[in-house]
Amino acid sequence: MPFQVQVTSNPAPKGSDLVRFCHSGERLPAGVPEAEFSGGLFTSALVRDDGSRILYVGLGEKKELKPKTFVRAAGFAVRQSIKRGATTLRFDLGRHGAMVRAAVEGAKLGAYKFEDFKRPEERRPHELKRLVLQVSAAGLSKARAAAKQGAAVGNALNTARAVGNLPPNVLNPGSLAARASALAKKHGLACKVFDHKRLAKDGFGGLLAVGGGSAHPPRLITLEYRGGPKGQAPVALVGKAITFDSGGLSIKPSASMDEMKWDKMGGITVLGIMQAVAALRLPFNVVAVIASAENMLGTGAYRPSDIVTTYDGKTIEVLNTDAEGRIVLADGLAYARQTYRPVAMVEFSTLTGACLVALGRNRAGLFSESADLIKTLERSSEATGDQLWNLPMGGEFDEAVKSEVATVKNAGERWGGASFAASFLQTWAENTPFAHLDIAGTAWITKERPDLEAGATGFGVRLILDALPALAKRKG
Repeated sequence: MPFQVQVTSNPAPKGSDLVRFCHSGERLPAGVPEAEFSGGLFTSALVRDDGSRILYVGLGEKKELKPKTFVRAAGFAVRQSIKRGATTLRFDLGRHGAMVRAAVEGAKLGAYKFEDFKRPEERRPHELKRLVLQVSAAGLSKARAAAKQGAAVGNALNTARAVGNLPPNVLNPGSLAARASALAKKHGLACKVFDHKRLAKDGFGGLLAVGGGSAHPPRLITLEYRGGPKGQAPVALVGKAITFDSGGLSIKPSASMDEMKWDKMGGITVLGIMQAVAALRLPFNVVAVIASAENMLGTGAYRPSDIVTTYDGKTIEVLNTDAEGRIVLADGLAYARQTYRPVAMVEFSTLTGACLVALGRNRAGLFSESADLIKTLERSSEATGDQLWNLPMGGEFDEAVKSEVATVKNAGERWGGASFAASFLQTWAENTPFAHLDIAGTAWITKERPDLEAGATGFGVRLILDALPALAKRKG
């Protein structure tokens, strides 16, 4: 259960579990040698004073402190405190009143643990039930508003993590659609789900092809939030949600297949963003399209050499059934472009191993032919810590995706695979300002970090929340 957040100016009572945040080089707590606590990020020292346990947590150099750093330090503090049995925790933010939102967001992330399938006796023995933020009396009102914002963002990130962590025998396109509908009802979003019959009727050939080999038919899920002026063109978010990717007939090696439950994370990121947008009541119009399928090898599986017709009539020559994400996204992008006429489209997908090879696990690939979109997203990347790196698309890659027998082909030579995929997707964006984010390296982590447990990360939620003001005011 999410913990409660309280903001107060009252001093900590005796016997509290208290966290104080320190910079490198500051005066150390009494009795703690410098060798034991440097004040660097992810360092800590525990002091017992008059019945209270005080955990000193490092922030690093004072001149380098930013909200994204405080998020991580707060997550680390909560993880350390839970391990020590704390169920109520107090953050002393008297010197860090500007960091209340970041502190709550980080605490939410640090407190989350995926234990859905463990028996009660197998779960961790303690969880955080209440977080108290101690601030100055003068900043109390502003801090309470900031704490609500931090909680909304942290809860949305944890929704993305919780759904992302679910195994494929629990989460398939149909059950994902049900979860999206429930989330929409809870947060006041409009939701539509296109089932197999509707997809066939309306010509979503990409989703039908990729999902044809599965016992779980594909779904197209739309979510709409109207917080801006009536009639104003929305920002469109498009996400790939392949709930499991076997590779289809172009089957993956078994050594790689266990991680393919994460192939849904583009769509799950979009789901988390929409929850946060609604919870924060942002003054923008935002729509989401999630293209979801399971790529399996049943008797209806699509084949290399098939030609698939997408929602807007373009055709794809299938050369590799393991390049399936771009095929379902073709339908999603076409639907978003034609239905909503958005001011901009940003798409999330765990699309290529090539991007992971190029950038590693700490940065997502950013692909766009719009200098303005690149600038906006890079600025938000720096602000939030959701790191991006701009990679090329178009040009020679536009030539590479052309097919002799269809509009485009879904695979080419090995080299430049991430840029090839981005240029493929641009075909369905047409003239709409478009950015493709390949999050194959950042959507999940296989080893825990000091501030975050292993599993889905929610990468991209903070990024878009920060970028939305600039995206929404664009002129189409």
